[in-house]
Amino acid sequence: MVFRFGKALLPTLLVMVLSTPAWADLDSGLRAYRAQKYEAAMKEFKTLAKHGNAQAQKYIGFMYLQGYGVKADSTQAVAWFRQSAEQGDAEAQQNLGWLYRVGNGVAQDLGKAFEWFRKSADQGNAAAQTNVGYMYYTGQGAKQDFGKALEAFKQAAAQGDLMAINNVGGMYQEGQGVSQNYGEALRWYAIAADKGLPLAMYNLGEFYEKGWGVPRSALNALKWYRKAADGGNDLAMERLGAIYEHGELGEQIDTAQAQQWYDKAQAVRSNY
Repeated sequence: MVFRFGKALLPTLLVMVLSTPAWADLDSGLRAYRAQKYEAAMKEFKTLAKHGNAQAQKYIGFMYLQGYGVKADSTQAVAWFRQSAEQGDAEAQQNLGWLYRVGNGVAQDLGKAFEWFRKSADQGNAAAQTNVGYMYYTGQGAKQDFGKALEAFKQAAAQGDLMAINNVGGMYQEGQGVSQNYGEALRWYAIAADKGLPLAMYNLGEFYEKGWGVPRSALNALKWYRKAADGGNDLAMERLGAIYEHGELGEQIDTAQAQQWYDKAQAVRSNY
């Protein structure tokens, strides 16, 4: 079973057509942002942000985080996200939580990360719900509680968050917060895999290889490992390397191909 956090969330590009001048300026900023005219977007956003517009503050934070139109500056990103988050913007709260989680632009503080994830999750933000679930699962920033972890994952899964769907499968696989059920685990993994999550594809490959809740099938195991690897999953790449190194699952030993997969896995991990 492999779990992962949700990632920092890109601000949603919504065009809200209202009659007030402030919203008209925000619309102009969003159009410039979409067109990658970042200097013009920043000008519009900063004018609004100075008057307390939470959405504009959020976009400025993201632009500083990514270096769009400005030199990347995580400290500035934290400051702008905080202004927006303190006004209740759920995406800014999620992103601020993530920066506290990884210690980017601010000292790592898992307790504060959890607090911001929780605030965002309470507003229905799926990425934040996934992160709340993970922190309950691991006991990072919150007391470990598998029941609360599963609840948070299911909330995010209901909104289509693929990592949460995968993680629900993992909890059924291990019997954590719920009775162990390989069939249910397989079902959740299959949902996420069919929607394109490489990590869930890897987990499906392992189920078919081990025969957990499904007849053992080298053919299906290899199919899902290859799909996961093609999608960039390092675990699947490493597993394929071992398969070709040792001649497993009916494959012939091929040390050259094994090394290629090991090298690909290492390249992916170097970018973590």
